[in-house]
Amino acid sequence: MLLLASCEKNLDIKPTAELESEYFESELRVQEGVGACYAGLHNLYGPLLNDGGGIHQILLLPGDDITHQDASRGAMEAFSGLNSANGEVNMLWTRLYQIIYRCNFMLEKLEEEAVKAVYTTEGLNAINKGEVLFVRAWCFYRLWDFFRKAPLQDTRIRTIADAVLPPSEGFQLLDKAIEDLELAATLLPDETYWPLETERGRVFNESAYGMLVKCYTLRARYNQANAADYGKAITAFEKITTRQLVHFANNFDYRYENNAESLFELQASHATDQDNAWLDNNFGGGVGQMGAMYHYSTSHWGNYVSGIYGPTKKLINAYEADDPRKGYTFANFTTNVNGDTNIPTPPWDKFDGYQLMKYVYPGRCWFEKVWGISSTNNTRLLRYGDVKLLAAEAYLQTGNTSAALQQVNDIRERARRSTEDGSPSTSPANLTAVSMATIMHERFIELAAEEGIRWTDLRSWHMAGFINLSTWTAQDFGYNYDAQNFEFEAPKHLLYPIPQREMNTNPLMASSGNNPGYD
Repeated sequence: MLLLASCEKNLDIKPTAELESEYFESELRVQEGVGACYAGLHNLYGPLLNDGGGIHQILLLPGDDITHQDASRGAMEAFSGLNSANGEVNMLWTRLYQIIYRCNFMLEKLEEEAVKAVYTTEGLNAINKGEVLFVRAWCFYRLWDFFRKAPLQDTRIRTIADAVLPPSEGFQLLDKAIEDLELAATLLPDETYWPLETERGRVFNESAYGMLVKCYTLRARYNQANAADYGKAITAFEKITTRQLVHFANNFDYRYENNAESLFELQASHATDQDNAWLDNNFGGGVGQMGAMYHYSTSHWGNYVSGIYGPTKKLINAYEADDPRKGYTFANFTTNVNGDTNIPTPPWDKFDGYQLMKYVYPGRCWFEKVWGISSTNNTRLLRYGDVKLLAAEAYLQTGNTSAALQQVNDIRERARRSTEDGSPSTSPANLTAVSMATIMHERFIELAAEEGIRWTDLRSWHMAGFINLSTWTAQDFGYNYDAQNFEFEAPKHLLYPIPQREMNTNPLMASSGNNPGYD
């Protein structure tokens, strides 16, 4: 015992692995726990070069806006051979549940009296609860959207039995996301509460209202264009009063992160020396990548996992010639890994000469200097332009055509002001009438290649009866290869298969069977 005792307090070094009961000893430590919930998102949008390259294939390839340089990504672009053993599907499921687990853990801790006692900032405990509820709701929204039936895990797992849960039914997961967001909106502060120097990017009350617009609109579509849900989306939208549209390109520019249009962003950054793009931020081990992955649209060697993505012919032809958004979405020049406009770049010979430019536009992107893999440019997960167009749909479906038209024309007027030199373009002109067709088209060109929005839109519009994907050809989907390789089936491919690992380990999920059409 004498050998183990120290003479001075500063020699009493804590063990490297602290007990849970000892960890939350200060308000700062609690903030680190809340931050861990946000940090899980990096395992979705970072490079993850040893683990499938993130979820970009799932987010970008299905749909009609983005394609691949070859036909080798058939499971996601052509739906050929898509099954429950697919690596990207399994990773998405696992990563979402890892974030949910962190959230459930922190929600439990935030209710403990011993943890509440360490707070020195009045009201911060409730705000932290709102933050964690928001992140968990975002995951529930994604699980419902992609898989529909998945275990509703809203409490901390303490035993193996706690992890064996039945599949959700109907709207259960989406309803839970809405419940969490409605509460979060009452707990979260105004954006001005967070100090810009140290806390930029933490969610605020209007973040929750923006996600509620997405959730209510999605539920409305899947519920036969339900007017009551559209009305709730409008109520949430009209509570967003501080957001405004900014220059279109600033939404993808590292110099204008967390701007006035932003509602929720992945806070991309770099480690002190460099990112390790081969490590994730999972439980245990050191922190790996902290930046975002955008090299799926460039010829950088770091895209060996993803290959190269680009615009479909359908997307290329969708814009008016003078629409400024076109050049910021894809362009007939290339970018280098540092985004330096002074460095010459080789010609681009893919996708009819057009490179996908969102997040890698020269002068607007920033990659870490050692490997040039990770970008510090935040991934914009939810922005006001997206929410306004969802509100346009809600207004239209509830009979307020003038409000619907106003939302669409606001987006188009912003597009005209988004030229490189600031002189307004003549295109796109304001519309004189609005319909679901015009709203759907505006979402296509405004939100192309962003965060999986297009595939969510197409599937849910199909369920609402606004379009019929069953009649779409390979060309309608923007598939540029042999149409015989295109195997889309509705309703089968409207959902992803439940991962085989879940079916093997959860008897309740296994007994319910996989999603329709999958073995």
